[in-house]
Amino acid sequence: MYEMNDSIPYSHSWNLIYALQEALKRFEDEEAFEKIKEAYAYIEQAITTMGLKLVSPKDHAAQIVLTIQLNEGQCSKAVGDALALQGYIVHYESAYLQKNNWIQIACLNHYKERDMRRMLNCLQMCVLKKVLLT
Repeated sequence: MYEMNDSIPYSHSWNLIYALQEALKRFEDEEAFEKIKEAYAYIEQAITTMGLKLVSPKDHAAQIVLTIQLNEGQCSKAVGDALALQGYIVHYESAYLQKNNWIQIACLNHYKERDMRRMLNCLQMCVLKKVLLT
């Protein structure tokens, strides 16, 4: 049917394309990328100070998302749920993250240092308390 009409079987929503265009405007300035790098470095240093390991070696990591290997005896779902209850959304619900006992922290938004510090304090409390099984 579409071929006979020299058409394609779908069209894009103008509203979605416009929303994407507006969202991408914030990345037109190099300052946005500097803030992402700063947030990544701040969180990375705090994570390693806690004794947690990052999955990707520093030389191979994209400075956007930190993937954190939780220690043995800890549960990524339980830690993620505990952080969510405190208002901090980290990535942990995907099957592959839970299978590997990983959580991910994205650095794409602009976060105030105090908010990052509070989230990291909550994460550290989970690690120290050994938030265990689901």
